[in-house]
Formats: sequence, C-alpha cells, structure tokens
Amino acid sequence: MRFLSSWRECGSSLVFEMETFYHLDCSDSKFVELAEGNDWEGIVCPDNEGHRRAGKRTTILRVDILSKQVVDFSSTILPYVVVTDKARCVLQTANLSGFRLEPVQVCGRPKGMALESVPKLWELVVTGDGGFSHPDSGVKLKHNCQACGLVRYSAYEHGIVVDKNAYDGSDFFVVKEYPAYVLVNEKAKSAIVSAGLTGTNFVESSRLQWPKGVVKP
Repeated sequence: MRFLSSWRECGSSLVFEMETFYHLDCSDSKFVELAEGNDWEGIVCPDNEGHRRAGKRTTILRVDILSKQVVDFSSTILPYVVVTDKARCVLQTANLSGFRLEPVQVCGRPKGMALESVPKLWELVVTGDGGFSHPDSGVKLKHNCQACGLVRYSAYEHGIVVDKNAYDGSDFFVVKEYPAYVLVNEKAKSAIVSAGLTGTNFVESSRLQWPKGVVKP
C-alpha cells in the first residue's frame, strides 16, 4: 500500500514521494510448529454458544522444531511469528519499532539434531497499530457481539490498504480487522533483506490476494 508521505522540490515542480507497505509473510517456512503444553484463556458468550472460542495465550510459546535447516523467520499454524537470535540482533540494531520479543521454549527437535545445534528462538509480538484499514480495502464489519466482544469482518477485496490517518508510524504493525497479517514499512523490509535474513517473503499489502481455497467470510 502506498500513501503520500512527503514531498521535495525539483526545479519548479514538486515531486511527491510515496511510502510502500508490505505483508511480511513467513508462512512458507516449515521450521517450527506448536508443541504440547500451550494454553489459552477460554471465552464463553452468554448470548450465543457458537461464539465460544479461545482467547489470549496464557503460556510461554512452546514449539517443536521440524527441520534441521534453520531459518530466521518462521510461523506456526495459528500463526505466531518466531525469529532466531540473529534476526533479533538485526531488528534491534536497526532500531526498528512496533514489536517486542518474548522467549520461546523449544520442546522437540528432529531426530539427529544435536542439542547444541538448537538455535535460541524468540516470539515476535507486533505492537504497532495500523488502526482500521482504509475503506479502499473493501473490508466491511459483518458482526459485532456486544455480549462477548466477538467481531467479524468480510474479506479484503483490494488488498490491505493502510489508512495514513490511523497508522501510528511503527515499522511493524497490524490493522485491526486482520491482526494475523504482519505489515512492515520500507525501513523494516530493507533491514531484513540487507542482512540476508531467511524465511521471509514480502508482498505489497495493497496487492494481497485472498488465499486460494479459503472461503471468504
């Protein structure tokens, strides 16, 4: 997604510079998956039994390593984003904002993977706020339960378009309708790519396509 961010004078004309946002996709990496022992709070709706669901995770993130091939960015099926210590150093050295890092407990590893080869891992928790997406995304509110707080939105029709009036300027951020999509700005993308960190794929957020095979809400 691009929005007008600044301008500079070039001769007698003004040249407008646009900012681009990307979806940081690490779903192709099959490096880690949820292990046994994770737990979540339970939410029960007093008005609708169908709204029963899991809430916030109440435990440290516990994962099993699935591959001896270590990648710097990976995600579990829910998804939770997991990064290596190398990635942690890159993100912190680049002074990137909009996230915090929580320790990860490795519970299992592939047969033949020595204990000393198990990397130190961190959960990347995004704290940056993109607000609600711009109306150009085509996302509509479909349901809002006043009893338990369950909110459901329609699918995005034109990617996830960031609303510059709602975005807080963080390098990592999410929009309220689709918090599972980690979004980054050019600064964050450049830091990750320049350092050669593995396991990431960047797609302009406004060009995102609804996943094939996934029924639209």
